[in-house]
Amino acid sequence: MIRNYFKVAWRNLTKHKLFSLINIFGLASGMAVCMLALMKIKDAYDYDTFHPNSERSYRIITDMQRKNGEHFLCASSPLPLSQYLKTNYSGIDKSTSVYFDQQQITANERQLSAKEAFVDADFYSIFGFKLSAGTPAIKSQTAVLTSETAERFFGKLNPIGKIITIGQAQNFLVTGILSKPPHHSHLNFDVLVSASSLPLLKGENVEQDWSDEASAYTYVQLKKGTSESALKNILKNAGDRVNKNLLLHSTEKNFAFDVQPLDKISPGTKPMYNTTSEPILPNLIALALIGFGMLLLAFFNYVNLTLARSLDRAREVGIRKVAGALRHQLMTQFLSESIFVSLLAFALAQVLLKFISTLPTVQNIIGDIPQDTTLWLYFVLFAITTGLLAGWIPAKVLSGYQPVRVLKGKFNTKLFGGIGLRKTLTVIQFAASLTAIVLLTVFYKQSIYMATANYGFNQENIINVDLPANSYEKTAAAFSSVAGVENVSATSSLFGFSGGDIKFIKADKTADSVSAAYYSITPSVINNLGLTIITGENLPREVSQKGIQPVLINEKAAGILHYKNPSDAVGKLIWTNDSTQYVVSGVVKDFHYANFLRSIQPLLLVNNKNEFAALNIKVEKGATHGITAALEKSWKRLYPNQPFDAHWYNKQLYEQNLHKDDLMFVGVLTIMALFIACLGLLGMVIYTTKNREKEVGIRRVMGAKVSQVIFTISREFIMLLLISVTIGLPLGIIAGKAFLQQYAYQVTIGFDVIAGSATTLLLVGAITIGWQTYRTAVANPVKSLRTE
Repeated sequence: MIRNYFKVAWRNLTKHKLFSLINIFGLASGMAVCMLALMKIKDAYDYDTFHPNSERSYRIITDMQRKNGEHFLCASSPLPLSQYLKTNYSGIDKSTSVYFDQQQITANERQLSAKEAFVDADFYSIFGFKLSAGTPAIKSQTAVLTSETAERFFGKLNPIGKIITIGQAQNFLVTGILSKPPHHSHLNFDVLVSASSLPLLKGENVEQDWSDEASAYTYVQLKKGTSESALKNILKNAGDRVNKNLLLHSTEKNFAFDVQPLDKISPGTKPMYNTTSEPILPNLIALALIGFGMLLLAFFNYVNLTLARSLDRAREVGIRKVAGALRHQLMTQFLSESIFVSLLAFALAQVLLKFISTLPTVQNIIGDIPQDTTLWLYFVLFAITTGLLAGWIPAKVLSGYQPVRVLKGKFNTKLFGGIGLRKTLTVIQFAASLTAIVLLTVFYKQSIYMATANYGFNQENIINVDLPANSYEKTAAAFSSVAGVENVSATSSLFGFSGGDIKFIKADKTADSVSAAYYSITPSVINNLGLTIITGENLPREVSQKGIQPVLINEKAAGILHYKNPSDAVGKLIWTNDSTQYVVSGVVKDFHYANFLRSIQPLLLVNNKNEFAALNIKVEKGATHGITAALEKSWKRLYPNQPFDAHWYNKQLYEQNLHKDDLMFVGVLTIMALFIACLGLLGMVIYTTKNREKEVGIRRVMGAKVSQVIFTISREFIMLLLISVTIGLPLGIIAGKAFLQQYAYQVTIGFDVIAGSATTLLLVGAITIGWQTYRTAVANPVKSLRTE
């Protein structure tokens, strides 16, 4: 019997190829996006499930309160906290801190950037990262590489026993290789370095610095029988003692400590600073809403299109009932057809999912999700359930036809009267599509605005080159001799992107500090990038490492430090949160050193050659052709084993801010939503035109023109589109404004956005309506009247 049902299903699919294709593709589109969301959500809850004794392990988070009353909840904590807890509280079984750093690593004649995590012996006990070879890095100047990092530096060679150089000149012995963990972790690193080596790179006092709540991440494992509430009491006591006895030199802040269970860190539910690599719950909710919303649209379509074919199936139902078929048998048949369609859609969804998951933006969203056989079994059940849910209403309706009325041709196929459920669903689909179109248009306008805006510094004829650590002088000298190079400068990070490092500054030791962006630059940056010094002098070419360092600040910094005018700031001292003193040598005109997500904030520019990470090479006008190849040739003479990474500044900023990948992702979702909505509208039109075939035939016989017939049939659908526009435009504007709130500098949602979006929707809808109504209007009226 079941085999017969699927045979009939296949024959119906092949008989009505267009309907079948529309149904399958519509369901597949919704299923692909929904499965993408489910994969990410499951993976987020699988984070850190491979660690031993995770039920007794916790991360310590810090609630830092500043003098002015501001609270900052941080996932990080002071570096000495781990040892302090282990030494002073008996309920703590193991405790470790993780100190992250990003430095250049030189190994096997290659120099690449890598993320180091400085850890002690307890790290290897608390966490489930397994060594595939070698031993943990415990002794000073030892390191363990991840398998990916080992391959990146050494290829197929065995790195154990080899020497790598981290930072300026510190050599480390590789003692082991980590195997790839079975699931993702919120801790993301390339190299594990022994914690005892940290003073070599960061100074002798780094392990006693309680003032920096962002320096490390602290984890504890409790002894058996110790509860989470007991740990909270321990942390309350520790916080009081730290604030009273160990923060003697800090008059600006106090610490309070709280806990996060290790296996509950992902997904992140609290907004915090200094978060690690765990997914965030609001993002998962948004992704889930998108996925299930797309699947719901696909459900609506399947129902609409299946009911649109009810006239074709009505006599089949009548004959089967006359032959003795029971209603539950007919429902089983139609449900089996729906499941069959759903399984075909599931197969197509795998292809669509493969395509969508290769988009760079989607990769950034979902990352590399491990293959999970159990998850794919659930997906098959998900496909079957989708088929059952989507086919339930059509099966119930079709199986309920009266056989006598059907065979006499006297049954009424109007299932919903008035505005109707299906009309409501169609309006919802198009309103949602219009909202997506408005949002996509706003996104595109904002991206173009940021990509082409005036950032206040010169980008033309500038090539940026990534710079190996402590190599500015020899690299700049080599590039300066290349024909066509006008000038060379260097910065610690590029202007116009992330906004550099952060320091807290104040003009007086007793004043409240304010955050400021921090860059290291060569003095030649001022001329090279066209910055303007409005008062004072440029940074000196040579800066002594002893004494007070000179600094350039921007107008915003001068104002926020309460100087009456910029010239008053020249010669004055500035203190930072790490107790460094600077003397203001000059004030530069405000410019956009960060992207447009942030407003212009205080800025510090210093000359520290140890921090230079990017070269800015100014090329003479007319010499741009072939200059990149000449620079690469010079680079290979200096660094034969190093990759040459060069970009034209204006193109780099343009591509960074245009967000091509994000636009493509949002565009694909918008097109899919609009396409699915059009499929639903097509089902409505087909349903209506089939019901009105005889009416159209009579109108044509009575002399009605094709255009009049098209208008008569299309009128109610045009009204649905206009209602959708009335609902969708305000929703789109609200969504667009909410999206723009994240940008400090933003475009306006004008008439062009509103008119363009509405016109697009109406045009696509009109084409969908016009195609089917035209076919009905030009059909031979004799055929429809002959069936009476």
